[in-house]
Amino acid sequence: MNFSLVIPCFNESKNIPILIKKYKNFLKDKKNELILVNNGSNDDTDKILKKYLRYRNIKTFKVKKNIGFGHGLKKGLMFANGKMIIYSHADLEVNPKDIMKSISIYNKNKFKKKIFIKGNRINKIKNYWSLLDIFFSYSLTLISSILLQKKIFDIHAMPVLFSNDLKKKVGYYPNDFSIDLSIYLAAKKNDYNIIRFPVNFNKKKENLERVVVIV
Repeated sequence: MNFSLVIPCFNESKNIPILIKKYKNFLKDKKNELILVNNGSNDDTDKILKKYLRYRNIKTFKVKKNIGFGHGLKKGLMFANGKMIIYSHADLEVNPKDIMKSISIYNKNKFKKKIFIKGNRINKIKNYWSLLDIFFSYSLTLISSILLQKKIFDIHAMPVLFSNDLKKKVGYYPNDFSIDLSIYLAAKKNDYNIIRFPVNFNKKKENLERVVVIV
């Protein structure tokens, strides 16, 4: 496998068909795999995922009880066979085009031995972020940088792309969203070439797409 894209899904039954459609370019390459983790959902996620079992490069796994995003992501990462791993959210905040952009960036830099590619969220006000969201994001960056004495920023930005062997270098896999920090920090400590690129997390777009599905 070339790339494994891991997406934990918690109560995202309405978004999954949209995700599959949006990732069609990724799935065209049969050496890529999409791993959808039912992260303890209590809606129709399991039923929806079973419809895609006929696709060879779509894998689904079920976590019985939801104990956090990190737990679901960890389960998906353990089953990823790709030389390179990408992970993202299922809530439509991450534009699938950015997944392909991260792959394009990797292809231009793959001569480097250790690569870690991560989005950097821009235009937060234009993308309908609340002031509380912005405050929380910058506060987390500042506190983490001071405590860990590492220059890090926009910790929860996605997509994230890295080589499969980084999995063994992550010392601790938290069950919550701090798994982003743990993986990011492992890349920093192991001297990975970290490449950040601009992405838009449009919160209004996410809500609009969900409305379209409901209607």
